Amino acid sequence: MIIKNRDELVSHGDQEGRALALDILEGGLSASDPYVNTLKLVRIEGDTLFVGGHPEMNVSGFPDEVIDLRQVDRILIIGAGKAVQRQAKALEDLLGDRLTAGAITIKKGEPIELERITVTEAAHPVPDEQSVLGAERIIRLIEGLTERDLVFTLFSDGASSLFVLPAPGLTLDDIRQVYFLAIKYGAQQVIHQVMPYFSAVKCGRITRRIHPARMIHFIMQVGLFPRWHGALPETGNWVPSWPPAPRRMLQAVDDLKRQPWWDELPPNLRRALEKGGEPYEVPDRAEFRRMRFSFWQPIDLYQMLQGSKAKAEELGLQGVILSSHLAAYSSAAATVLAHIAHECETYGRPFAPPVALLTGGHLDVPVGNATGIGGRNQEFALLWGRALGRGTLASKRIVVAAMDSDGTDGPGTQHAPDGGEPICMAGGIVDGYTMEEAAALGVDIDAELANHNSTMALMALKSAIYTGNTGTCLGDLRVAIVR
Repeated sequence: MIIKNRDELVSHGDQEGRALALDILEGGLSASDPYVNTLKLVRIEGDTLFVGGHPEMNVSGFPDEVIDLRQVDRILIIGAGKAVQRQAKALEDLLGDRLTAGAITIKKGEPIELERITVTEAAHPVPDEQSVLGAERIIRLIEGLTERDLVFTLFSDGASSLFVLPAPGLTLDDIRQVYFLAIKYGAQQVIHQVMPYFSAVKCGRITRRIHPARMIHFIMQVGLFPRWHGALPETGNWVPSWPPAPRRMLQAVDDLKRQPWWDELPPNLRRALEKGGEPYEVPDRAEFRRMRFSFWQPIDLYQMLQGSKAKAEELGLQGVILSSHLAAYSSAAATVLAHIAHECETYGRPFAPPVALLTGGHLDVPVGNATGIGGRNQEFALLWGRALGRGTLASKRIVVAAMDSDGTDGPGTQHAPDGGEPICMAGGIVDGYTMEEAAALGVDIDAELANHNSTMALMALKSAIYTGNTGTCLGDLRVAIVR
């Protein structure tokens, strides 16, 4: 079982509905296991390594890889992110003694499964010294590569903070302020718009360091990566191995100055942006036309959602994917989806019960200066739980469960005065009895939501989903069951 505290979660409230919701979450996570899907893509026959056979996983659109391992001197594995260890383990098991070495960085708290690959544990969502140490280990490992070497790179969501090496003249503290601003404003675009210019390893810079070795890039994110169709893409991406977009740093600064957080960037970063040029401008795309690489996406959120849908239908419910890539504030998403569920329950439209309404994507919560401990899916669940307990949307026939597929929703302690170890739950589950239980336990749901303290409220209600790190990273997975 991926959900570790299932017995606690189904011990109260709408027990039958809660059990169905948890089964559906499990079905989605199992369908998108990085280990299993990596081994679908990569195989060895005799002395030949094959990568391919699954066009739906081919991002670059280049031909499948067919490599004579007798012509390869060294095989290395590098990477960072919240979903890379399961992929690294698949490759480590497949390659065995053929693997020369490797180095990856994962989020703190994930059990280390690897034997031949060095693992660095670092902080997320705000980078720490270990994030830099992991990047430095990777840089040392790939020094002096030749055309007879082969490098697998594994990067997933989470690499933005787990794989950090400040550009010359900048400090880790400078970089960390960008991440704090993203949390404050509830907008990951802060990171994605600024960091391409202040990293010594992102925007294709790590690929440039690996050249002239042959590269096989495995990448993962919440949605599908845009397909290249055999040509270099014109747009950049946060993925460290992805080729850069055309150079336009000074033009980008004009856009950044219109952002509400511009004046809160550290002075060092603002000066560097306004100055432009090396070493902050992204690499020249022309360099990447002579490199040997291919890009693959072994897992994606659609596999996860289809897995949840299939599980719902196996359990006798109609499975409906309302949105695979919902992007909104948790409060807005909870309000809209609660009304859709109410429509289903009351009028049998647009879907007649029993039905499981599924959504994926990535929600956000602007926390401002709140000091609570929480996460976007926990807040989403708690908001809906409040709606189910009072007012026009009140219902005893709806159960809602929401979680971050990586198992760590939040943690939400970035602005707490004392800091300390984050409390990381995966998400939350609520039903029409949640508000009654809160009143009996003296939990003030309104006050906890105002302070973005959803973790503590859900833990008190025995409704916080705990998984630990799941080994995958495909954004949010949410289900509302209308029975």
